[in-house]
Amino acid sequence: MLRQRMVMAVLSLFFTLASLHASTTEQLAYDGEVAFYHQNYIEARKALQPASEQGNLQSLYYLGIMSLRGLGTPANYKEAIRLFKEGAKKGHPESQVALGVLMIEGIGIPQDFIEASVLFTKAAKSGNLDAQLILGWIFKNGVGVKANNTIAYALWNYVAAQGNDWARYNRDAMFYELDETELYRGQELSANLPKLWNAISLEHKKISKILRKKRR
Repeated sequence: MLRQRMVMAVLSLFFTLASLHASTTEQLAYDGEVAFYHQNYIEARKALQPASEQGNLQSLYYLGIMSLRGLGTPANYKEAIRLFKEGAKKGHPESQVALGVLMIEGIGIPQDFIEASVLFTKAAKSGNLDAQLILGWIFKNGVGVKANNTIAYALWNYVAAQGNDWARYNRDAMFYELDETELYRGQELSANLPKLWNAISLEHKKISKILRKKRR
């Protein structure tokens, strides 16, 4: 009986400490974000650094932005990319978008349109609207993928339904570029996200297949 009570006490202490750790990390992340948006970058770093070390990916992203833009610290593209890569690898959508943009522009990292399109797809599937917008542009212009107006329309139609004016403008501009079948398909995909992501996945597989053939 005594042993059982001791085990329960230890477990209770463990969960209490874990809860305190989580709340401390969240508070640091919040304080850092507030300081960031108030342009108090020195204070922001003081909070964001320990929060990122404790696993907060949003804090890691803000540190990447600060290194990229030289906010409160000299600009350091290498460090920014390292931070974005770390966040992207762990599935953080904003980090995936940031890294994808740098890959498309070739800023601090070699241009890689195919890998960028994959990163935007991952972020888009996580619900990131910026990624969904950019992915529409990628499929409209064939950047790292084969151009596909139907998928571009579907993405912009979906984001426009969330109230985004830029997506609505681009979707409407495409209206006369699509035939009736493409238009219907685009509307169908935007109303069924699993089908849309599957269609996008198939396009990525086509590019991978082409690359494998070229390497032989």
